[in-house]
Amino acid sequence: MNIELYPDFSEVFENDQLKGIFYSLCKITDIETSLNQPLYIVSSNGIWTNEDIKNENNQTGFTCFQLNHGKYSFNGDLNVYIGHKEAKEIVKILEDDFHENGASYLSNKVKTEEYIQTIKDKYDLNFGELDEEYFLETFYQFSINKLNYKQTGNFGTFRHIIDGWGKPDKISPVVHEIKDDNSTGFADIQINQEYIFPDSIAVDNYEKIGYTIGYEFFTDGNDTYLLFDKQNNRAICVNHYS
Repeated sequence: MNIELYPDFSEVFENDQLKGIFYSLCKITDIETSLNQPLYIVSSNGIWTNEDIKNENNQTGFTCFQLNHGKYSFNGDLNVYIGHKEAKEIVKILEDDFHENGASYLSNKVKTEEYIQTIKDKYDLNFGELDEEYFLETFYQFSINKLNYKQTGNFGTFRHIIDGWGKPDKISPVVHEIKDDNSTGFADIQINQEYIFPDSIAVDNYEKIGYTIGYEFFTDGNDTYLLFDKQNNRAICVNHYS
């Protein structure tokens, strides 16, 4: 298995309809299950979901993606993601600001709360139903973590840099093994699958690719488990709080 951190959004998704909702965490290649196609672990941290909306392709606990020429195709309901329209517009402004000022934020070790206040002071943003603090926090921590990795090759050290935490005591594999015991959250997912997934999805029929730990990318501890259905060429990203 080969892991590439922080692939470009356009490399992962076939269009921009999920811009502002999902973050591209990593690209996985050389997997026997998916033949010559890459798989991706993506996260919707930073935006809350409407638990009342149910459909076959995405709900609060999971999102299905069809693999189409090596990219994820989404056929779910965007209304699951509360404030998705505002998120798509705001993330453009945040990305432009970070492109211009990200290096300064990193070198000056700007803390999350300082960044949030800076953005509020600089821009008149319409957050609508978005959770303003959560959305900005997630964007900043993902972006500063990514920039630091691009500059230094060190992954998951953003809390050490901007919050003064100690350095991680070991190097993360980024994608962790989903074991068949109770040592990961997948046991909970299997036990509760009838409440997480529609009847059309049986997780036992999916290959367990691996999972990422939420707090290595953000402060939010929402982990993402990647499953793959080789027969139907479909990936599922499952959310689970560790």
